[in-house]
Amino acid sequence: MKPYALSAWIIAAALSLGACSDSQTPVASIDTSTTASSAPASTASLSGDVKTVTDMKGEVTIPVSPQRIVDVSGSADELIILGQTFVGSANTSMFDGVTVPDYLQDYFQTHEVETVGNYSGSVGDLNLEKIAALQPDLIIMNIRHDKVYDQLKAIAPTVMIDDDINYVNWRGRFEQLGEWFGQAEVVSAWLADYDQQAEELSAKVKTVIGDETVAVVEANSVHFGSYYVYRSGGPGELIYDDLKLSPSAGVPSDVWGEVVDAEYFSQIDADHLFFFSDDGQIGDTADSPAWQNLEAVQKGNVYLGVNSLQYDMAYTPNGKLLYMQKLAQALIDHSNVQ
Repeated sequence: MKPYALSAWIIAAALSLGACSDSQTPVASIDTSTTASSAPASTASLSGDVKTVTDMKGEVTIPVSPQRIVDVSGSADELIILGQTFVGSANTSMFDGVTVPDYLQDYFQTHEVETVGNYSGSVGDLNLEKIAALQPDLIIMNIRHDKVYDQLKAIAPTVMIDDDINYVNWRGRFEQLGEWFGQAEVVSAWLADYDQQAEELSAKVKTVIGDETVAVVEANSVHFGSYYVYRSGGPGELIYDDLKLSPSAGVPSDVWGEVVDAEYFSQIDADHLFFFSDDGQIGDTADSPAWQNLEAVQKGNVYLGVNSLQYDMAYTPNGKLLYMQKLAQALIDHSNVQ
């Protein structure tokens, strides 16, 4: 598959299956010194140095204290927070499948983490030979690489983290990892802190924009002239569910988002609009009469962002926290997403 954005791949997959913070704001950080709890998960049955857990495939026997984890599920953030070191990862850019996102680079370099592909399945296959050469004692995967499940299982004990094809169940995935590693309390504490920071950021944003409405739109990287209007996926979740800002008319409900054309803009009456594109510019979209008639455009309340940044940050815990701060700061400063 060509190296286009995650959201484009999500659309195709779904159809095929039938469907900087200010000085007062705590800044997310990658803690490399987290001490992992050794207590077993409540849902795991222990037997010696292994235990049985339940994943999307059923029951799987895994090491109690794995030393050489290879994660191809996109869970680098979660493993870092849990203090679980890993030797291989597929947390690479959705655009090239090779580049490590900026906020993870220091950790990967310090811990000599090898990249073995991309967790989304949208930019090439996993490097199975490299995974085997790392001699893992545990592999964590997701449903997007189901086609190589048997090959991975032949290399090492393999668990498939629970999620659907849209990859929006980040809290559930995090909690499941916490159970598998006997660290449910660590996850609960982190999520509580995340929600507290979201609440504080929301209050700050609302002192600037009040109850004015927001829309989140992305120019489609694959099909020129079409767009995504977000709701529960990625930046949409951060805006509406975490920062608790009001969606405008035209923002879908109960779905991650919708694919629309430029004429759909006439249904959006947002006071503020985030617009993401590959180069962080409006481009030819600015020539559309429907775009020019948008209330947010006429008010000068458009905040530009780059697709690659939001794809690589808006779907995993530490990335979401950092990107939520960026979105909030854009509204507070009336600036683009930096």
